[in-house]
Amino acid sequence: MGDLLGAGGRGDALELAPRATPAWGADLGAPATPRQEAEALRLAAEMGAVAGRFALDWAALQPEGRGKLDPAALAGLDRRVDAMGEAGLSPWPMLAPARLPRDIRIRGGWTARDTAWRFAEFACRVAGRIGDRMAALSVDAGAPGFARDEAAWRDRPIGMAEDAAYRAILHHLLLGRGLALSALRQESTGWRLGAALAGPPPEPWDDTLASSDAVVIAEALGWEGAVSTLRDGRYPELAAERLGRLVEEDDEKRCRGPVDLLLLDHAGPLWARMEDAAPGGVELLSRPRGTAPESAGPDSLRRALDRLAAAWPKLPLHLTLRVAADDPPLREGRIEDGVRIERLEVQLEAAEAAWEAGAPLATVFLGPVLDDGAAPPAGLAVWDRRADAPLPKDSWRRLQFRIRG
Repeated sequence: MGDLLGAGGRGDALELAPRATPAWGADLGAPATPRQEAEALRLAAEMGAVAGRFALDWAALQPEGRGKLDPAALAGLDRRVDAMGEAGLSPWPMLAPARLPRDIRIRGGWTARDTAWRFAEFACRVAGRIGDRMAALSVDAGAPGFARDEAAWRDRPIGMAEDAAYRAILHHLLLGRGLALSALRQESTGWRLGAALAGPPPEPWDDTLASSDAVVIAEALGWEGAVSTLRDGRYPELAAERLGRLVEEDDEKRCRGPVDLLLLDHAGPLWARMEDAAPGGVELLSRPRGTAPESAGPDSLRRALDRLAAAWPKLPLHLTLRVAADDPPLREGRIEDGVRIERLEVQLEAAEAAWEAGAPLATVFLGPVLDDGAAPPAGLAVWDRRADAPLPKDSWRRLQFRIRG
């Protein structure tokens, strides 16, 4: 692996020089109980992480979707941020679009235009509470994957109604991100603000012209749309055509956000194919037709990092790696997740190559620390319900050795 993420490198990730060795971070996830939350923090610190990333729960913090924040939820957030500081981890909260307050979901969720403004208001209220203790605050639009999930969740027949919902959700997510970033900048010029982008750009599912066209559409509505609206305040031509009248006057300018840093969420390569029943007319799959090339994972990560570095050459990049793999059965009290370890090594080598080529990679977040219920799992530890304690996997031990030596 070379020197990338080697032993040392402790300290505030935001204070690193542009060519300093990237620092380690941990994705703390959303543990179900205070005990699990404390154990996830302990494992992250023992692994050697110096920064902790976590999502802010809009539904819990602002149950009404407007107005004052919930006192009990705020107290829990205060405890979590303070505990991170005491453990030596810089807090990296993230404003995510999921878990909408009940009133907002009843009124249409992200299909409703007003949700974007409500999201910006929530961003300012929560930042006003923890702004003096956070290393950086990032806004995640969750597009396009979240928009697809939301459209499919709605009680609508598959077809045009679902596609219309998808397009509305996609635009309002990007609008909400831009509004939140601008409002946060107006509230304080001292906060470090970032935007999370989901990568990588997709590949054709097979060698047909239709799959190549699917990539073009997925790129315009996904990666290119998220990047060009954030950076330039405009949609790519194809995306603007698809979104049509949903984009009202000045919306594209409102989508533009002032950012100090970027986060890339990387969970592996995706392949696109045309599918009439899918929102947007394009389906994204985790495997291509036939056998996935061995280079797919690292190549897609390297390409995404290079493209971000080219789009924003002066902004620091922060990477979150989520490596999912089925875990083998427990053996002599250990989970020997060799497949996850191999995939982690390959991804870290790709990150190292990008850094050596000049990409301003500042932090690599790994995790989630604890399995979060997704299948296949991506956590570095599993919660042992019998012992009511975490059971670190071999991948966690391997990372601890790599960081601490």
